[in-house]
Parts: sequence; structure tokens; C-alpha cells
Amino acid sequence: MNGFSRIWGVGTVVAILFWAISAHAVTTSHWVQGNEADFQGGTLHDVVVTNLGDVKLSRAVKTIADQDPNVTTVNALAEGPDGTIYAGTGPKGILLAVKGEKVSTVATIDNTVNILSLLVDAKGSILIGTGGDKGRVLRIDKVGDKPKELFADDDVQYVWALQETADGNIYAATGPNGEVFEIKPDGTHGQLYKSGEDNITSMISDGKDLLYLGTDPNGLVIRLNRKTKESFIVYNANESEITALAVDDAGNLYAATGEVSDRTTQQAPETEPKKSGRPEEQNPPPPIPKNPAPGPLKPTGKVSIGERAAAIPMSMDVIAPKADDPGAGGDNPGGGGDNPGGGDQPTPGANPLVPATPLNHPNQAGGAPNATDQQGPQGNAIYKIDSEGFVTEIFRENSVIYCMIHQGDSLLVGTGDEGNIYQVNPAAEETVVLAKVDAKQVMCLLPVKDGRIIMGLANTGGISAMTGGYASSGKYLSPVLDATQTSRFGNMQLHGHLPAGTELKVSTRSGNVKDADSPGWSKWTDDTDAIEYMKIASPSARFLQYQLTFITHDPSKTSLVDHVDVAYQIPNLAPVVKSIKIGNESGPSEAGGATESAGNAATPAGHAGDAAKVAGGTGVQTITWDSSDPNSDTLIYTLYFRLDQDGPWILLKDKVKETSYEWDTRTVADGQYQVKVVASDATSNPPGDAKTASRVSDYFIVDNTPPTISELECKVVGEMVNISLVAADKTSTVANVEYTVDSGDEWQSVLPVEKIFDSPTETVKFSLKGLTIGGHQATIRATDSRGNQALQTVVFKIESASARAQ
Repeated sequence: MNGFSRIWGVGTVVAILFWAISAHAVTTSHWVQGNEADFQGGTLHDVVVTNLGDVKLSRAVKTIADQDPNVTTVNALAEGPDGTIYAGTGPKGILLAVKGEKVSTVATIDNTVNILSLLVDAKGSILIGTGGDKGRVLRIDKVGDKPKELFADDDVQYVWALQETADGNIYAATGPNGEVFEIKPDGTHGQLYKSGEDNITSMISDGKDLLYLGTDPNGLVIRLNRKTKESFIVYNANESEITALAVDDAGNLYAATGEVSDRTTQQAPETEPKKSGRPEEQNPPPPIPKNPAPGPLKPTGKVSIGERAAAIPMSMDVIAPKADDPGAGGDNPGGGGDNPGGGDQPTPGANPLVPATPLNHPNQAGGAPNATDQQGPQGNAIYKIDSEGFVTEIFRENSVIYCMIHQGDSLLVGTGDEGNIYQVNPAAEETVVLAKVDAKQVMCLLPVKDGRIIMGLANTGGISAMTGGYASSGKYLSPVLDATQTSRFGNMQLHGHLPAGTELKVSTRSGNVKDADSPGWSKWTDDTDAIEYMKIASPSARFLQYQLTFITHDPSKTSLVDHVDVAYQIPNLAPVVKSIKIGNESGPSEAGGATESAGNAATPAGHAGDAAKVAGGTGVQTITWDSSDPNSDTLIYTLYFRLDQDGPWILLKDKVKETSYEWDTRTVADGQYQVKVVASDATSNPPGDAKTASRVSDYFIVDNTPPTISELECKVVGEMVNISLVAADKTSTVANVEYTVDSGDEWQSVLPVEKIFDSPTETVKFSLKGLTIGGHQATIRATDSRGNQALQTVVFKIESASARAQ
């Protein structure tokens, strides 16, 4: 039941997920979906959920290159001066070119290498950074030429990133020894910097003399002056690897992490409370229309505005690069020489011939100067480092961040695990999922001159393009909603925007098995134009599922849903009386277990030949019962009693609100009785809808009459007195016989002739010795098993020996 909360009436939304909250009968209950976590529980196809809890169409994504058996990953992208898109792939070192709709192979570097980085330099040459047994930088001056080796070093296996600066120098970030090499325009090269890390996985230039480097395995962000060779650790992240870097126009540096561990498979906790509310909008789009009369309205630009808390800005379009933007040429931070999203990405272990990439390399002994052994938050993050060096976490998700580019006021972020492409606006504190690709891993991003964002993908090894416009259609399928009982469905209430040129349609289905794909579910209802309150047409059932279909006829617009409220009502169900306990019984009464529902008379279980249970105490008997109501209704109780099995039921007490009652049984004759408890939910339901249920107790004994003492005889034999008697009880057994002499305080118990009290009639004989000469009185007390007592006295005289002789 992931992703929804259930509330009473129209009250406050409870925390995310379904909560098993009982609903009062005839009270409407609700499934409410209103934030990002709620909506993420559903199935999304060409729709996305924003961090503001909005569901809308994703950006339109078109596949450019289908899966090739020789290509499992597209690690790097770059754009040539003529608009040709170059793609570096693995695991067989194939360089692809995309021109229009045509995809061709430019070169195959080697069958055992990965192309990890690409750069189209200022002269239009293609520079290729490889990874394998030996990392190299190759150059192709003109398509069709064979690649020429520009750089190689025996200690280099991976060229993770390439960067060109304004003076024509090329810089290569490498592994596994964490070095940066400088390649001059004349072809000479040498080591510029050695970090002490295993790998420099990402690199970007500030456009002047500074290079920013991201490392593995200690997650360092390093500032390097390429002229003076002076270095400084700007930040040490909790995560082990800095996968991508970006710089905005204000000089802020952004560092993305890509640690792959068990932590990325768990839910990342919130590092700070979610912000409530949403930014105010000057000209909000029209909302979903209120219920019209007589039929639903098509969206128009002048539709009446329904009441809602606030409006959501629609300013989420991908911004096209400026003419002088580095992303438009060879120094493109999205895929060319400055490309942290294309040239610095590792290959996710696709080629068994290539040594394992150091994404998960353990920290070296000693670590970095600012390294910490403390485990940070789960998932991966983007950190903003301002010009003063202050660090702010602006993004965290439970996925690997493979690439990141800066564009306009936002960052575009490609991730793994779920294949989400995010747009992060640091100033607005807004995160939006722009699109989601089936490949599950977005390895690199490249903004191109025509405004599209080209994506290099792993798993499928494909190339896709994301446009600035929305997909033409998409669907959101809710989770299966569980009412816990067969229920009637009411209205679905929708809040959101429905601009002109867009459509939103709704359909539902219901069933009584949890698997919505089983044949036992109802068919989907016909798609219906969305209005604020929509009657759910699916038949009553325990489970419900709804589907939203988003359609746009204008790529710049999308309908949007930010709140869904589904009303349902569980029909009134009969209460349950689970057990009855009388007096001091050790457990609940079960033998009389008949349950009576509304309209059905209770029939007690047969007791012929059964030994009736007894309840201790005299006079007052305590009746207790255990009951419940599936609707959590308030219950009232009526108590009845009867004598023997064939006696009529007689009202004992009505309108009892507690689950116990003290019955003074001295108002009835001794005998064998039963009690019936009838529970009713009438006070919580309208007249005619109430339900009742009842339970009958086991038989129990009412005995308030003391036993009798008869045949009492007393014989004095010398100094000894012999007493005999018969104690008897009509209803229960004799439990004890005792005596005291001359009104003493101490009572002495005696046993019957058979040495055990186990019958309604007992014969008792005992003798008294050691009495003084003179008159005496013995008092006999007989007690039955119900605690009733009877007393009799006998008077006798002990004479002296001389008197007895006479």
C-alpha cells in the first residue's frame, strides 16, 4: 500500500503510505495523494512527479540510436561545428556519429577498450580518451581519418575527462594514479599534477587558469592552478566519488557524487525538513474545471478558477544555449572539452576484458587530509560551493549521479537505477524530474545547438534526445488502494491546472483481489474528461485503482495534478461479541458460542448432559464480555437471562455502555442459568442501518440458599462427646463442615465419613475430648460450594465420675 495516506472526512492528510485507520460507519473515508512521496507509489509512463508533488507530462524523449549488440554503454558525447553528434561507447571502443536521423560508425579504437571521454577542440578535431589496459588520448582531424595517438603513459589506464582551455592546451584527468596531464598544442605533454588519489574522475575549467577536479576514492573536490601548479582541497564529501562538476555564471561550483554501495539501494533520509507551500505565481494557469452543468467542460483559457491553496509555476522548460555559451561549441560543458557529463564517466563493468573501474575503490590508508570515517547520509548528493568556499547540499537522491551540466539557472542531472533526468534550480529550491528513460542509467548529457538535450545511456547502449517540449501524452497509474472491506466509492476530487491546448482524462477499475491484473477485476471505465469532482463509476469492491491520462496539443503546455482525493465508504458491518465470562471463571465462556446478527435469532449450543460451570461468590455475579466493531462504531448492550435451557429470555438490563455488569442474583431463585449479551451499533448509524450481534454464555449456577444440617446427634461417653450429622444442599455440593465449642473464636474443620467433600449430601462424624465438667454447647457450620452457610447447635453436659457411677 505504498504511497498514499488515508484520512477521516476531509481532515488533515496523514503521513505518507497507507495507514490502517478504521472508518466509522456511514462516515466517508478518503485516500489522499498530495506530495511527491505519495505520487511516487504509482506507475509513471511519460509523466513525472516534481518535488512539489505535481504530476505532469515529462519532456518528450525520442530514441536516436537503438540498441547495438556491440555497444552497452554510451559514456561520452560531443558536438562538432557542423552539428554532428559524436558518441564514445564501450566495451568495444566504437566511436559513433549522429547526423540528423542517421547513425554511423566513425572509428573502432580497439575491441578491448572503452571510450570514456570526448572533446571536439577549437579546430574541430575529435579527441578521444580511452580506458583499458592502457589509457590514451587519440585525435581524429577529419572524419574518415585513422585515429592518431596524442598522449599515452605506461601508468595510465583510464582517461576519465578531457578539457581544452583558451590557450589551446588539452588536459587529461586519469587513473589509477590520480594524475592530470597537460598536452600542449605542439604535441608535447607531461604530468601537471598528482593528487594522491586513485582516480581523477571529473574535471572542469573556470575559463581561465583554474581547473576543478573530482576524485575517487575519498570524494575530494580540488582546485588546481594550471599555471602555478598550486592545489587546494575545496571540499571533502561524505561519498567516495565526485562524478561530475559544473560552474555557473556567478562562479559557484557544483559537485555531484556517485558512490555505488548498499546505501544507494536504501531510502535516503531527509537531511532537513521538507519546505511547505509553493512559490507564488503571478499568472497561474487555469485549474481543473469545477463540476459543470450539465456535462464536463473542455479546457479553455477562460475556465472558471476552482478554489485551491496556491499555484505552481510552469517555468520548467529546458533553456536553449546562448550563441556564446560554451555549451554551443567545442568547449561545451555538456559534452565537449569541458564536459563533466560525458568525458568523466566510468563504464559500469560491461566489458570483462577491461580492468574493473575504481568506482568503489576502498579508501587508502591515511586517506585525504579532511577524510572522515563517519558514514554520511544515504544516497548521493549535489553540493554547491560558493566563491567563499561555503558548501550547501542542494540535491540528494537514492541513486547514482552519473552526469551533470549547468544550463540557464538550473542544473540538469542524469542518474542511474531509475533513469531519471532531474532539473535542479538552486535559487528556487526546486527539483523536477524532467524525464525518465527505460535504460535506467543516464551516463552523459549534451545540450546541442538546436535546443535538445542528447543523452547517452547504459544497459541498452542507446542515444536519446530530450526536447524542450512536453511529451504528447502520458499516463499515471495509481497504486492499488485497499479499503479493507467491500466499499462504495464516491467522488474523486482533483486539484491542478488544465491549460488550453491540454486534456486530462480519468478512468478507474475495482476488484476484490489485490492483484489488479487478475481476471476478477472490473474493466477500466471509459476515459472521462477531468472535472474537480468526478463520480467513480466502478462497482463496489475492496480494491480500487485509477488512471490519469495527460494529453497536450501544444508541446509548451501540460496539464498538472497536485492533489487527488478519493472518497469511499465501508458499509455498516455487524459488531462481534467474542466471549462472555461469568463470575470467577478462569477463561471466557465458549460453549454458548452462538452469534446473532441483525435479523437472526441466537440459538444456544446444546447443553444436554453438559456439566454446568460454577461461578464463585454469593449474591452478586460479575458478567464481563469482549466485543468489537469492524467500523469502530460505538456499541450499546442489552443483557438477558434465562433459567434452564427451555426457559424464556428475560430482560436483565438495557442500554449498557460498559462491557461488564454486576448482577445481584439474590433476586432470582436458585438454579442453572444462562446470560445473553446483545451488542448494537444503533447510535452510530441512521435508523434502519443498525446491526446487532449476540453471544450466549455457558450455563452457570445461581445458589443463594444455604445447605441444611439434619440428623444431628450428640452422645456423651464419659469425658468424650460423639457428634454425627448429615449436611445437604439442593443446588450445589457441600464444601466444608466445621465446629466451635462454647462460642469460641476458632473454628475446627472436620471431614466427612468418606474423607472428601464431593457430594450434595455428606455424613459427618467427629468426637470432642478434654472438655471440663459441666455444661457445653457445640455449634456446627456447614458451607456449600457457593459460599452459603448454615448453623446448628447442640447442648450437652460432662459429669464427674461419681455422678456417672450413681
